[in-house]
Amino acid sequence: MNDQASAAAGADTATPTSPDNRQIRAGFIGLGDQGKGMADRLIACGVPTTLWARRAESLEPFRGSAASFANTPAELGSGCDVVGICVVDDAGVQEVVLGDSGVLSGMSPGAVLAIHSTISLEVCHRIARAAGEVGVGVIDAPVSGGGFAAAEGKLTVLVGGEAEHYEKCRPELETFGGNVIHLGPLGSGLIAKLVNNTLHAAHYALARDAMVAGTRLGLDEQALGRALSVSSGNSFSLNTAVAVGGFDVLAPMVGPLLRKDIGIFDRLAAECGAPTGSLIAVADEALQLFGYPRDQTDAEERT
Repeated sequence: MNDQASAAAGADTATPTSPDNRQIRAGFIGLGDQGKGMADRLIACGVPTTLWARRAESLEPFRGSAASFANTPAELGSGCDVVGICVVDDAGVQEVVLGDSGVLSGMSPGAVLAIHSTISLEVCHRIARAAGEVGVGVIDAPVSGGGFAAAEGKLTVLVGGEAEHYEKCRPELETFGGNVIHLGPLGSGLIAKLVNNTLHAAHYALARDAMVAGTRLGLDEQALGRALSVSSGNSFSLNTAVAVGGFDVLAPMVGPLLRKDIGIFDRLAAECGAPTGSLIAVADEALQLFGYPRDQTDAEERT
């Protein structure tokens, strides 16, 4: 299996093991649209999996499954080799990892924390420093693809971190990842995900402009959408908009998260002096289109 991009389709037939051929024990926190599918895959692939959620109703779909349930994040961490975190933002990740009864307080030396959330590099490194003090490894492993891809084991997993920690987590990552890519040291996965999401947003703006231009020139909107989706101008963003019924329907689904991620990317690029050309400006057009613009202070922080 390719170390850089490993396929996970059909993984149900073999229980994942660690590099020393010992069955891994996984914990997972963050059972939203994407996280639920990831946890489902872990369980379906025979990984002993423990779950915790802030809201009891998030655990209901797993009642009757092979999953175990913890009363606190710390309790979850105490019985796991690898713990995946897939909550929304910096604050949420810090709360479940570093807070009172946080998962890190229960994890044993040698265990690894996999952060699937798209967060700032600052918070990622802060968590890694705290984890290092107790002998716990950390990888950043944000995912791309959405809930359907998660349920089918076809997510793209973008990994940053030490090779040793990556290898320990890889069997678990391959249960839900059709493409698991180790990009480099800690933070590399997050950088790749932020670039991807900003480009993804920019594609929405361009796709919308293309659709408006085509319809103003007399084309039927639905017919144009179908035509573009099978032509060279196709994009994942266009396909998503067409599939859900248009940009207005799509806006509340993607607007808040894209606004968060573009803001993180914009600040990071400014701090590092990285040129972004028209990328951020066009991505901001998408946020305006969706009705989720970044506020003026946030958008001007890089100037």
